[in-house]
Amino acid sequence: MFSPKIRRRKDGKNLFFVTLPSQLFEIDCQLEIMDKIKIFVFACCLSMLAACHSSDPEEVEWGNRTVLVYMAADNSLSTDGIKNIELMEKGMKEIDGRVIIYYDPANEVPHLMKLERGRLDTLAVYEEENSASPQVLARVVEEVRRSYPADSYGLVLWSHGMGWLPAGVSSPRSLQMQRDSRMPRTKYFGEDLDLGAEGGPVYMDIREIADALPGGFEFILFDACFMSSIEVLYELKDKADYVIASPAEIISDGFPYDKIMPYLGGGEQNLIQMCQEFYDYYANHPNGGYYLSATIALVKMAELQDMARIVSEILEGKTSFSSEVWKYPLSRGGLPDVFFDFADYIHEMATEEQCTAFDHQLSKLVRYRKATEKFFGTPIPGDKYSGLSVYIPYPQWPQLNNKYKGLAWTKAVYGGQ
Repeated sequence: MFSPKIRRRKDGKNLFFVTLPSQLFEIDCQLEIMDKIKIFVFACCLSMLAACHSSDPEEVEWGNRTVLVYMAADNSLSTDGIKNIELMEKGMKEIDGRVIIYYDPANEVPHLMKLERGRLDTLAVYEEENSASPQVLARVVEEVRRSYPADSYGLVLWSHGMGWLPAGVSSPRSLQMQRDSRMPRTKYFGEDLDLGAEGGPVYMDIREIADALPGGFEFILFDACFMSSIEVLYELKDKADYVIASPAEIISDGFPYDKIMPYLGGGEQNLIQMCQEFYDYYANHPNGGYYLSATIALVKMAELQDMARIVSEILEGKTSFSSEVWKYPLSRGGLPDVFFDFADYIHEMATEEQCTAFDHQLSKLVRYRKATEKFFGTPIPGDKYSGLSVYIPYPQWPQLNNKYKGLAWTKAVYGGQ
């Protein structure tokens, strides 16, 4: 049978729920006498429908905020995922709120878990599936939103990352071929080791992520490398109000979840504090040395459209690009050496008047940015760090440039050039 529920929203209105095994009916009402009569008649009709269904009703738990942590950890980061979940439990012990965790570890099947007040409960155990599949991401997001509806949503995308770069495409590589043994592991490339149709690891392209995600997130946090790129952000401009990400690599420790969980309630100041906790963790990392490396930014997505317009005007008609643009340091050789600082690139290409307009818009777009003095031993110049990376389509990189043409940012900024 159906199970009617009444819950009060923030605006003072009541929501009347009638839950069936595969459907959720929601009525927004003031519950006056006539309304109650109508609802009673409606519920009786639904009761007859529900009586014909053999399974138990689906439970629906309304909340102020639902945060989904999507952990694609079927790769070298699997044990880091366990440590991060333990930190989440610690950080949520005294905090009201609800976090749903999808965790796909190496050599195990994926689990869906709910974390409330420091208690972790398993909601579902799936058959083996590929968490780097956009179809799986879309399904998990839909399941969580359906079962745990809320006034607002947050999303943490946890895995490896490589910005907008597609897998398997040749690109210029770092000349540092020997990895320093003192260098920490990072989340430098995204994969699921469950073999794909062609027999190799599977990667998720940023355009696939954008297609898989619905809109309506207050924030998306990327616990993955290189995701604060202007190209990535522009693909996701209609998906979230804010994005927290790094334009460079993130050490495999990831975010200090025990410190940031109290700020998952959202709002710009809370999101800024999450970024500050990330910076503080690495600026004071107990291992010292190369571990004292962090870059982080908070981006307001509504400002991306105006930024694209300004940059398009600056680059209009230009066919040669400055070779003096500062690049983000890399932890090891063999990584694509194509992550240039966004602001430094535009400053090299713009007139003084154009730079003024660009810098004003940048301050509206990037609400917080911070970096350690050095990144893997290389100084970060304060006058060049914008918190965003960008790709520069140099003519000697034709294969990568062809892929770059398909991005929304490229079409908006370079047009038919």
